[in-house]
Amino acid sequence: MEEERHYFEGIRAAKVCFIPPKAAPKHALNALETPPKRRKIIVDIDEDIRRLDRIIIELQSSVNSITRQLSNQNTIILGLRHDLASANKKIRELERH
Repeated sequence: MEEERHYFEGIRAAKVCFIPPKAAPKHALNALETPPKRRKIIVDIDEDIRRLDRIIIELQSSVNSITRQLSNQNTIILGLRHDLASANKKIRELERH
């Protein structure tokens, strides 16, 4: 019967050296000794894309809402300008009489 081999992140457990916390070095790690950064995997990238996609959709919704509000305000302003022009025209007519 073959002995079960234990693995630790793809490395055989027999090759992994564990240092007890009391025996670990107390000095700060320099740049060469810092542990390597975890590389992004497809799942991480997919989550980032989904998160950014949700943000873009929210921003587009906000921009569309603001655009509609500005359009409505411009319509109101144009109506007020027309009313003001009509009022000025009537005032001039009344001043002539």
